[in-house]
Amino acid sequence: MLRNIRNNIQGTGAKVIIAIIIVPFALFGIDSLFNSSAPSAAAVVNGEKISAAELQQAITLQKRRLLSMMGDQIDPSMLDDAMLRKPALNTLIKQQLLLQAAKDENIEISTAQLNATIAAMPQFHEDGRFSQERYQQVLRLQGYNGSFFKQLLASDLVIQQLSTAVVGSAFITDAELARSVGLLHESRDFHFINLPLATYTQNISVSDEEISGYYAANTESFLSDEEVRFSYIELTEAQFYEPVSEDQVQAEYQRLVNTSNAQAEREAAHILIDITDDRSRETALAELQKIRADIVAGANFGDQAKKYSVDAGSATSDGLLGFTSGDSFPIEFEEALADLTVDELSPVVETEAGLHLIKLVSLRKPEVPNFDRARLEITEQLREQKARPRLVGAVDTLKDLVFNAESLAMPADEMQLQVQLSDWRSQQSDEGLFAYPAVKQAAFNAELRNQGLNSDVIELSSDRYVVLHIDEYKAPEPKSLESVKTDIELILVENKAEAAAEIQAQSLQAALAAGGRAEDVAKKQGLTWNAIMDGKRSDINIDAAVRNQAFSMPRSQSQTSVSTLRKNNGDRVVLQLLDIRYGDISTLKENVVLEAKKNAYRNKSSQEFSAYFNSLWENAEIKIN
Repeated sequence: MLRNIRNNIQGTGAKVIIAIIIVPFALFGIDSLFNSSAPSAAAVVNGEKISAAELQQAITLQKRRLLSMMGDQIDPSMLDDAMLRKPALNTLIKQQLLLQAAKDENIEISTAQLNATIAAMPQFHEDGRFSQERYQQVLRLQGYNGSFFKQLLASDLVIQQLSTAVVGSAFITDAELARSVGLLHESRDFHFINLPLATYTQNISVSDEEISGYYAANTESFLSDEEVRFSYIELTEAQFYEPVSEDQVQAEYQRLVNTSNAQAEREAAHILIDITDDRSRETALAELQKIRADIVAGANFGDQAKKYSVDAGSATSDGLLGFTSGDSFPIEFEEALADLTVDELSPVVETEAGLHLIKLVSLRKPEVPNFDRARLEITEQLREQKARPRLVGAVDTLKDLVFNAESLAMPADEMQLQVQLSDWRSQQSDEGLFAYPAVKQAAFNAELRNQGLNSDVIELSSDRYVVLHIDEYKAPEPKSLESVKTDIELILVENKAEAAAEIQAQSLQAALAAGGRAEDVAKKQGLTWNAIMDGKRSDINIDAAVRNQAFSMPRSQSQTSVSTLRKNNGDRVVLQLLDIRYGDISTLKENVVLEAKKNAYRNKSSQEFSAYFNSLWENAEIKIN
């Protein structure tokens, strides 16, 4: 089918049609192709729609989270929209149900609360204070705009208030606390007998007939790995590097210096004297000139600011106003500040607020290394800057050529590139290009192989791309008996050992269930036994598998409680439960009881909220499209 599509999209007429289709795609999206006044909703929850755009946005956010967690190691299939659609939609439905419930309860978040929450978030802070620039930078990195982020945060805060209200209604009765303490501080006495699998493998033999029979019955378990060999074209940024002249390097260095100076941030302090009905401009100017003279003579600027400045916000902090990039204060203020050196005092500056005495407290700007140190890095950057657009153009050209080509020979010839040939590679290989999951996935793509198609151009990194064509394929086939004989022998020995261990374990269980003592039963059969007295659920000195089994065994009223455990390594353990003692709250220290109450409350709160949400879900009218 793909080949038919390719063969029928050639020619000028087809290209005109494609161009016509692309315009509404670019301007209005795919929905513009359909005569519909409103796109269908992805789901409807109690009459409120979750739009397809909201769902796509949720899927996109989930992709970003996955990429931030796993980076280049992520399996491309995990980013498939079809795979992410269901969990993303479920999340949106749950959120919608909770927001509707919060609305019914008149729970709202004010703009002031929202802004205060944002201002308090440490990821938006610089030097311990909220930074608008940092705020915008973080949002851009996460792919949010301000309004969308506030919308998400407001929804989260509303749901959080609802959750707090629901769990706040939870309480623990004395009986519930006693039961919780009883289980948490329960202790048990039990004996157990170990049956290590290794002791049963020592004297087991396997005949050639058994090996042959197992091989014949399980041939499909001994197949070779499927393998491929493929040709490929690689595009890298380095292929488009060109020489960079000394003049270009020096010009770029000067640009960096200028940029550093332009990005300088100045920390300002000031003393403000305002002009009022009681204080004329002349009086204010005289006061400020006197203050300036005192500071020049040795008076402390901070002390003078505390004593005379009418700016209450900065006066108590020695007149400090913080850093500015040149746009935080009135233009007259900024121009005067830009003319100062560190610790220098300005002349009197007038703004709408009044008269200022300005001091440049400190200056910070991006550090630029000296020219000799920066030369190599600048040269590489210039080479990359020139090569990048050429690489992007070449990638687009390669995409067009390989889409319509029967092999890689024609695209390589057109673009004067080299077709390279891989070695035989299996799914287990992680060498070379197979270190990239997308390449491995394409190399074993049955559709590409069966139809003789080239793969898509695969982005390995921002400066490296590859396209491949599957040349040869080896399907899995049965390995020879001789090559797997040792493996089969080990399997058969282990199977026989497991069977023998299980038989003995059942025999021991029967003996203990009949009233035998673990010590006597174990000694009679030459086995080791262990006694645990007053064992706790939290006792890390007891093997976890044995401990979990012992605490899952029921108390038996009529006979001894006995069970058999098979551990992951094949060992058997036969356990005999002797006694159970539940925790008694009256015997515990006050701090232990307090912690137990907290744990019980947390568990009860979680149960309460789960029950509350389940009731919302069960009573909701939910339609998924």
